[in-house]
Amino acid sequence: MPKYVLVKGKLDHDLTIPDNFELVSSTERERNGERVQVERYQHGKDVIPNNAHVTLVYGEDDRLISYNNFVGDINLELPADDELVQTATDVWHNLDAKYARGLHFMRIDTLQRFFIDNHGDRNEFEVLWVKFAHNNGSYNWVTIGPGGQILEVERESRWDYMRSRRATEEWNYDAWVLAREGKGPQLAAPEALA
Repeated sequence: MPKYVLVKGKLDHDLTIPDNFELVSSTERERNGERVQVERYQHGKDVIPNNAHVTLVYGEDDRLISYNNFVGDINLELPADDELVQTATDVWHNLDAKYARGLHFMRIDTLQRFFIDNHGDRNEFEVLWVKFAHNNGSYNWVTIGPGGQILEVERESRWDYMRSRRATEEWNYDAWVLAREGKGPQLAAPEALA
C-alpha cells in the first residue's frame, strides 16, 4: 500500500510515495526568494541522479509547492484527454482549494519523462502536462502519467520572458541540480538557468 504525502497535517490521497521509499535527504534551498525544504524519497540510501525517486518541495508556511514522482509504470496506457482538466482541477482543489480558485486552464501537452532503474536502464514514458495560469502571474501544472497516476504538481513557477526560459529554481529536477552544482551541463531553454 502506498504512502500519501502529508500537507499541512493532512494526507493528500492524490499524491503517493511508493511503499519501499524512505526519506534520504532533506535540505533547505531558495526558490523564488523563499526558503524552501526539499525532501527526496527513494529506495536505498545512495542518491543516483535520475533514479526512481519522489521529490517534495515545501514552502515556509508548509504548503506543498512541488511534487515530482519519477516512478511511472511504463506498461500502462495514458488516460483519455476528456477528463484530464477535471482531474487536474480536482487535484488542485484537494491540495489547496483557496489557491485553486485563482487558476485558469491553459493547455495540455504530451511530454517525455524518464528514470534510471536499478539495472542502469533508462525507462522513458509519456505524460500529459495540464498547465494553468494563476491570478498571481505564475504558471502551475498537474502532470498525469500512465494509468492516470498523478506524477507532478507544481505551483508558483515564474517565467523569464527576456530569456524565454523558466525563472524559478528547479530543485525538483536532478539534471538542473547537477548543473547548479557544476557537475553537469547547463540545460537548454525552457529550463531555468542554473
